[in-house]
Amino acid sequence: MNATQYREIAKSVVDEIADYEEGIALRDVVSKVEPGYLKGLLPGTAPMEPDSFDQIRADVREKIMPGLTQWSSPKFMAFFPCGRSYPADIAEMYSNAFTGAFFNWVCSPAVTELETIVLDWLAQALGLPQCFFSSTQGGGVIHGSASEAILLSMVAARKKILGEMTAHMPEGSQKDEAQRRLQCRLVALGSSGVHSSTKKAANIIGVQFETVPAAAEHGYSMRGDALANKMEELEARGLQPFFLTATLGTTDVCAVDDFQGIADALAQHPQPEIWVHVDAAYAGLPLLQFWTA
Repeated sequence: MNATQYREIAKSVVDEIADYEEGIALRDVVSKVEPGYLKGLLPGTAPMEPDSFDQIRADVREKIMPGLTQWSSPKFMAFFPCGRSYPADIAEMYSNAFTGAFFNWVCSPAVTELETIVLDWLAQALGLPQCFFSSTQGGGVIHGSASEAILLSMVAARKKILGEMTAHMPEGSQKDEAQRRLQCRLVALGSSGVHSSTKKAANIIGVQFETVPAAAEHGYSMRGDALANKMEELEARGLQPFFLTATLGTTDVCAVDDFQGIADALAQHPQPEIWVHVDAAYAGLPLLQFWTA
């Protein structure tokens, strides 16, 4: 594909996407295909020769679109809405055009600096304290997903607590061995409604996961007393809670954990401190100050 073909095809795709979005409310939200439907519609091996774009467009319309769940539909009521917009589509075009491996500043200064600036804007809009800004060591970074953010947070929490628990030891193989033994005692916590990514992260990094009950009579919210009881139970078993996911809007019923009660329970907890990760992926938008002003 050359630049002339790209211009022609891209313009037609933009028109097609706009038509699709304008009519999305008329489409069935849930696909009617059966599991495995696509395997019978595609070749058993990757094609060795390119298809024409007309053929690709036909495949998208006839084979892909029937298998889509319409997350952007106004009738979609499951989980959280999947954010997309026309400005976001245009931004994706720029992003793809300027693609690269941006793992440090020199690889594309504008990319690193734009991320830093925009995340400072977000911290400001959320009313976060100065420790969450790039002028300190707490500036934010963009992750590929909320699950990835939880995984990275848990890795950092594990490193922090193991360092604290072995701070009295000199660097070397004995300290490394002690940290490996201590890791077997570490437990990550989340409510019974917490997103599965917390448990998956615990499995990935090799620590245990325990559920804090969140009863129906409390709106499926994790409360401070339930957390305190769970921590006491774990410590009686010789285990060490080190990480907690508190949720602002659980995926199933949009429950909000009792943050003040959780903070009070943790304030009574002896050292080492528990790392708290707030998962606000579902219901965090109202925290933006221009919504609440």
